[in-house]
Amino acid sequence: MKLLRRFILLTLLITLLLSMNAFADEIRVRIRSPRLENEFFTISSDDTMKLFYHQDGTDQPIMPLPSKMIHLRVNGYYSSHENYRFYNTQQLSTNIGPYGLILTDYRETNYESIKKRQQEIASQFGLKTYIYTNGNSFQLWTGQYLTLDAARNARDSIRQDYDLNVIINDNIEMILLYNHENDLMVALANDYRFFIKNDHPDRNYVNIDGKPYRGSVGGYIIEGNRLLSINKVAIEAYLKGVVASEMPASWPLEALKVQAIAARSYALSLIGPIHASPYDAQDNQNSQVYNGIWGERESTNKAVEETKGQLIYYNDTVIAAYYHSTSGGSTDNSENVWRNPLPYIRGVDDPYSNISPYTEWHIALSEEKLLSALRENGYRANKIYDIYEKNLSEFNRVLELAIVTDIGEIILEKEETRTVLGYSNLRSTWYAFEGNQQASIMTANGLSNKTLGGQNVLTTQGYKPILYKTEMPVLTANGTVHQSTSPDSYDVYGRGFGHGLGLSQYGARGMADAGYNYIEIIQYYYTGVEVK
Repeated sequence: MKLLRRFILLTLLITLLLSMNAFADEIRVRIRSPRLENEFFTISSDDTMKLFYHQDGTDQPIMPLPSKMIHLRVNGYYSSHENYRFYNTQQLSTNIGPYGLILTDYRETNYESIKKRQQEIASQFGLKTYIYTNGNSFQLWTGQYLTLDAARNARDSIRQDYDLNVIINDNIEMILLYNHENDLMVALANDYRFFIKNDHPDRNYVNIDGKPYRGSVGGYIIEGNRLLSINKVAIEAYLKGVVASEMPASWPLEALKVQAIAARSYALSLIGPIHASPYDAQDNQNSQVYNGIWGERESTNKAVEETKGQLIYYNDTVIAAYYHSTSGGSTDNSENVWRNPLPYIRGVDDPYSNISPYTEWHIALSEEKLLSALRENGYRANKIYDIYEKNLSEFNRVLELAIVTDIGEIILEKEETRTVLGYSNLRSTWYAFEGNQQASIMTANGLSNKTLGGQNVLTTQGYKPILYKTEMPVLTANGTVHQSTSPDSYDVYGRGFGHGLGLSQYGARGMADAGYNYIEIIQYYYTGVEVK
């Protein structure tokens, strides 16, 4: 029985390994710039292009695309679910829609055969068709009709006039590929294993909406009418578009090498099983900033090339090498910012990052701006009475922020404070709120700056709390003044920029300036690791 269990476990392990992303040396990046999501986008190159389908661990050629500019469009949609329009730069034509007809007797397993069939249909019947493929087989389709009735009428006419077996498609999600003359070349199933490459053997790049990227480009439809553009690129080529986008190319080479190795290790941590998602990473701060060929610089490319293949390991496992701009004076433990403790993300003193302009920062936030941020995140508060740091980590980052409101005390934890209140408002979780109506109050522990509202004060009837959102007469050396008991704005004083975990980029620059090499810098910021 034990041997059987071991065999089953071994079989499951092998199956898991085989199911892992076959793009292990490549990464698929969702390109969100210049457009967030598209009903269309354009792929171009200096040469003609070819369509591939990723299968059995390799890119299998599907068909040539004899054009230097290809428009990808969602079948039947433009801008809204109600309007079926095809976009081009000159005009919006309205003669196509989401319904097509499938010639059921015309199915082939390779492009040459289906192309021959297409020519036979055109010659014999004068019927214009286009090719549809799911990556494994090809069909001939005809027509793109705006309404189901129009598709039915066309189906009945073809059956009567040509005696061909046709059925109406079920309004399936398809990506349509047009050439620069807006002729439909091929329709693709909504499958993110399709990619388009430059057909020139020595030119491994294409343009997405005019912006150049190494590797190949594919598309995928989400939400019925949103077309994602996805760049599949070799890891080393991807890094060339990342390093200069994440760290100034003018910085010391040792710091750039640190960035290259951290970005390479982090990229590998993003790559999951091939069928789990249409992409592994985004081209912005949600993953790593990536600008393709436009983002490359000579110095950063050199850093990538001189560290080729080098990764950061903890116990022989590649780490998720988190990094940030500026620690503010010390990094922190992973569980003090996010949830899970990572043995290689431990807080360290970081005087090297104090060269950063973000070491200290200050921002003023009005009550209304804070309320707006809370409402956007589902908190229906109308008044803020007080804000204070309820719990701090040993490295001074906020573990719990208490916001006292008319609906009760709202507790935001760790990085959640930045998510809710805004990353542009809180550059890090190392901060302190000071209300504009705080006063020095004598407490059991001595003088403390606090908001008056909610404080227990000694009266002739004993200790009683001061009401929020009122004015209180306060006796001063200059007589009685009326002091508001609750702030209407807050000054936030903070340190650092980013989550504060792992590598501090400004710290890497400071250490490089001090003469440390890239391995020493990596081992300073990541605990117990080796580079190999």
